[in-house]
This record gives sequence, C-alpha cells and structure tokens, in this order.
Amino acid sequence: MEIRKSNTLPPLIFNVFKPARAGSFDVVRHFKKNLPQDYGRIGHFGTLDPFACGVLLIGIGGAARLNDLVHAHLPKTYLSIGKLGIETDTGDWEGEVKQRDNSQYLKEVISSFDIPFIQNIIEKKFIGDYWQTPPIYSATKFQGKPLHAWAREGVEIKKEPVKRHIYSLEIVKWNFPYLSLRATVSSGTYIRTLFQEVANELGTIGSLIALQRESVGKITSETGLLKKDWPLNRAFDVEAHGIKPEDLLPFERWEIPSDRMKPFENGLSMRIGSKADYVWGMGPGHENWGLLERKEDEWKIIINFRAMKIASSDQT
Repeated sequence: MEIRKSNTLPPLIFNVFKPARAGSFDVVRHFKKNLPQDYGRIGHFGTLDPFACGVLLIGIGGAARLNDLVHAHLPKTYLSIGKLGIETDTGDWEGEVKQRDNSQYLKEVISSFDIPFIQNIIEKKFIGDYWQTPPIYSATKFQGKPLHAWAREGVEIKKEPVKRHIYSLEIVKWNFPYLSLRATVSSGTYIRTLFQEVANELGTIGSLIALQRESVGKITSETGLLKKDWPLNRAFDVEAHGIKPEDLLPFERWEIPSDRMKPFENGLSMRIGSKADYVWGMGPGHENWGLLERKEDEWKIIINFRAMKIASSDQT
C-alpha cells in the first residue's frame, strides 16, 4: 500500500477487468503510476491469480480501507473451465503435471455421466458451509510470506482447513473431459481447490485450464475497465470511472446533523437512530464522510474519510 502526501480525490473504487497473465499488483502499479497525483492510498480488494481474468477492485482516497468489509459482505462469482483426468502441482494449466488418470473408470463411466447426475452430486457435497485447505500455491500467508513464495523455494507449508461458504455451484457446460462450473462463494475460496475436490467427488482428478471472476457483489466483469481504457500518462477521468463506497457496500445511509459534524470529524462515538450493524455517515452534498459500526448503544466511526481529507489538506 502506498501513501501520497495529499489526497484531493474522494474515496473511490475502480472495477478493473484484469487480463489473464497479468499479476494483481502489476495492475495496481499501473494505476499508481498513471492516476492523477493526489489519490491518497491505493490498493486492491483481493488477489486474482495471474492465470485468471476478471473483476479486480482497486480503491483510492481511503477506499482501500474497505478491504476487510468487502471480503466479509460481498460474495464472489467465478466461471471456471477444468479438465478431468489430469492433476498439476498448482491446480491450473500453468503448473507441472503430477499425475494422470488413465483408468477405464474415467474413460467409460465418468464420461457417460450426464449433467443432472453430476449437478446432483456436487450440490449435495458442496453447497453450504465448506471447509477448504488453502493450496500451497496461493496468496495465503505464513510468517508474512505467501505460500506460493515458500513453495517456489521448495518449502511446502500446510495450513489448517478454513470454513468458507458455497452459495451456488452450477454446471455451465459438460463436454468430457472438460467441465465448466459457475460458483458463487464467500471470499477466500480457492476455485482451483474446489474444482480438484469436485473431480475427486466424481472419482477422478482434475485441474483448471481457465478462470474468470465474473462478479464481486453486484459489480460485474461486463462493466470492468478494459486495458485500453486504463489511465495512461495521467489522462483519466477518475470520478467518472470510480464507484462510490456507498454504492459498493450498500449499507444504510445517515445524514449527519449539523451539530454532529464536528464530533464526526474528530472521530467521536455517537448515538444514532438505527438498528443496522453498519451505517454510512453522509455529509453536506451527499458526500460520504465515513463508516460507523454499532457497538451496543453507541456507534463508533471505523473509517473516517472526512478526517483523512482534512489531514491531507493540512499537509498541502
């Protein structure tokens, strides 16, 4: 995460269509280099594997602090294509082949399965809470370093299973040995691992050959910024392309009364008439001043965009 000395831009999120073979941090670096100068902090909301394409959300102007909330509140939908009968060390086509299934069961039995039969098997097994062990080639960290970095050094770190949630899992296309799935899952779910486990449930092995993140919440890849539309040499209409935090996370909105504006700027807890867990504090002109979280009978300001803006103005 980088910090500029000042921040004249409001908190905004860009829906970027990351192409395959590009790293998530490579995309962030491009935006960092080519955005107008005063964008404050910049960061993305969830790594997308280099071999995958699709939605990569990038936040500026303090919006990057929404990272944990995006993970907690917005499910993600992926479209994957995998091949049965082959297993790689990374779980995708970029890895080295570990084993192949040349059994008659794969060729004669699994190949004869129809879509309703496979759909029934995977729904019974995977829909709902789902315990998943992060793959050794992943961004999950151990001692501050991603597992994939350890793996490339020849050190295999095994993590404990983590509870995720599968909201839906449907077969898009079945053309043996290729199986295409659309999965809507909680944040942190590795689709490579999910596909491998689907293959195992069918009685074989499998690895992905293509993956696209289709959506994060209601933000879809169809409206993502293609590479030709990314900022270049500072030529970019930031506000026209940016998504406001309150549109990304549709929490309740509270118009801050004039007598509470100064306390809000100072980050003081306050009482407001709401039963929601989170509320956006909206200032004059519908400007988003920050996010409040309910703590019993009081509301604590957990993200204060207004204070960031004032602090940035004081530095200029």
